[in-house]
Amino acid sequence: MNPSAVVKAPSLSSYEAPRPTACGNKGRAQVSSWKLGFSVVVLAVLASRASAASQVYHCTKDGQTVLTDKPCDASTPAPGSGTAAVPSSGVVGTPVSATASVVGDWRGQTQFQGAQNAVEMEEAHTVVPLVLTFSADGKVLGASSDNGCTLLGLWVPGPIPHRFTLDVTLKGCHYAGLNRRYTGELAATSSENSLHFVLQAYAVPIPGQPLQRYDVEATLRR
Repeated sequence: MNPSAVVKAPSLSSYEAPRPTACGNKGRAQVSSWKLGFSVVVLAVLASRASAASQVYHCTKDGQTVLTDKPCDASTPAPGSGTAAVPSSGVVGTPVSATASVVGDWRGQTQFQGAQNAVEMEEAHTVVPLVLTFSADGKVLGASSDNGCTLLGLWVPGPIPHRFTLDVTLKGCHYAGLNRRYTGELAATSSENSLHFVLQAYAVPIPGQPLQRYDVEATLRR
C-alpha cells in the first residue's frame, strides 16, 4: 500500500463547535426584554397601590410638628424630626410588612398624665378606655370618648421581634396640654394577644417657663 494514500482523521483539537446563529441570539434577547418589561410594569402597579393605601401628613401648628390625616396648609408642611425632607404634598408613610401581627383592633384602659417641673399635674391625669387600630400599611388610629383624645400616626417594626416604634399626634383632648406629638415604643407578647405601649412628649422649652412632660401608657388586648 502506498503510504501517501493513507487518510488521516481530523484531531479533536481542531474541531470547532457550531456557533449560535444570529437568529437564535435575537430570539433570546427578545424574550429577556419582554420579561424585564413585564416585571417593571408589575412593580410599578404594586408601588402605586401601596403609596395610595395610607396618607399621613407632617404639619407645623403653633410651632410644633404634628401628624394628621388632612393635607397641611400650603405654608406649613414640615419634615419629621430625624427623617428625610417631606415632599411638598406633605404625604409620608411606608408600607409595613404584613408579617407584623399587631395589625387589627386593640382595646384597654389607658393612662394619660402630665408633669410640670417633675411635679404631677392632677388635672392632666385620666385613666380611660382606648381603642387603637393598626393597619398593615403602617398607620395607627385611636380614640377615647371619655377624655376626647384622638390619635393618629405611624408604627414601624423594630430590630427586635414583637417590638415596634410609634410616632403619633394626639388631638381633641379635653386637657389641652395633651394635644401634641408623641414618640414611643410598643411591645407585643409572644402569643400576640396583648401589647403594651408607652408614649412621651415634652413641651417646647421656653426660657423662664416651667418644663412640661406628658405621657400615655396602656396594656391593650384584642
